[in-house]
Amino acid sequence: MSGVKEVSTLTASESIYAFNAWLTTRNAKVKLGAKYDCVPIITLIDEFCKVNNLQKPRENYQDYFIMPK
Repeated sequence: MSGVKEVSTLTASESIYAFNAWLTTRNAKVKLGAKYDCVPIITLIDEFCKVNNLQKPRENYQDYFIMPK
C-alpha cells in the first residue's frame, strides 16, 4: 500500500481493530455466528496474520482468553 508505514508487529488490540477494518473494505460478505461454517473467517484471519507478520497462535491458545458474556 502506498503511503502506509510498514510496521513489523501490531499489538493484540491493534490487530483486532485492523482486521475488522480490513473486513469492512472487502466486497465479499462474511457471515459469522453459531449457524455458519467458521472456515471462511479462519482463512481470512490466516491471510491477515501472514500479511501483517503476526505470530501463529500458541498451542491451546483457547485456554488463555475469556469470552465476554
